[in-house]
Amino acid sequence: MFEKGTIWAYPTDTSFGLGVRADDARTLKRLAELKGRGREKYFSLMMRDMEMLREFAEVPEGVSEEFFTQSPKTAILKPTSKLPQSEYWPTDSVAFRVCTIPEVAAKIDYPITATSANFSGGKPIFDVWKLKRIFRGRIKIFPHFPELSEVDPSEIWNFTVSPPERIR
Repeated sequence: MFEKGTIWAYPTDTSFGLGVRADDARTLKRLAELKGRGREKYFSLMMRDMEMLREFAEVPEGVSEEFFTQSPKTAILKPTSKLPQSEYWPTDSVAFRVCTIPEVAAKIDYPITATSANFSGGKPIFDVWKLKRIFRGRIKIFPHFPELSEVDPSEIWNFTVSPPERIR
């Protein structure tokens, strides 16, 4: 479903996110322009599951599926050589999330961006009708989405330092 050339809005465990395949440089650029995002702000990436995360990131012991499912969390990890390099994430440490919504996870066959659907500096979006009003046909919206409640953003943990450090 997350095919090249398309920007998708999809539900996450925190708010709506915008997903573009990590290997689609042209659409990554469109996404950055759409969000009004400068190059100093990187995109995080969403993985289908822990297996995909281990394929694209060096996952230290202690970082398990429960880390991501107990509460919304983002892990900063060293990417493996399988992750395409991009100007939209650093080469040595990338923010990763693991999808906790089964309907969305089933559609992720390659890492996608996990940037929030709001414009840079704006408030998160929890309402599909607001998505439609704001983006007016410039994105596709995930077809089956759960009702989203307003929740805090994910915790961010940096596992590229020892001991791991909570950033947010």
